[in-house]
Amino acid sequence: MNRMLIIVGLFAAIAAAVFATMIVSIVTFRRSLRDCPPAFASSQATEILWALIPIAIVLATAIPAVRTIFAKTG
Repeated sequence: MNRMLIIVGLFAAIAAAVFATMIVSIVTFRRSLRDCPPAFASSQATEILWALIPIAIVLATAIPAVRTIFAKTG
């Protein structure tokens, strides 16, 4: 049981690090240095989708992994 909690905690720490890095990057580089940014840069829907895709990928891979861990240790 203790081993399983360590693995789940490791997954959570990695996910937190990835999301923290993403948030820092978004806040740091949100202003364009160019005079004329590309047309898609001002589209809020595109930017939200661009942020949600990595979250969906992480969840799509983490959920089956955690289920497998629980199934093998339980």
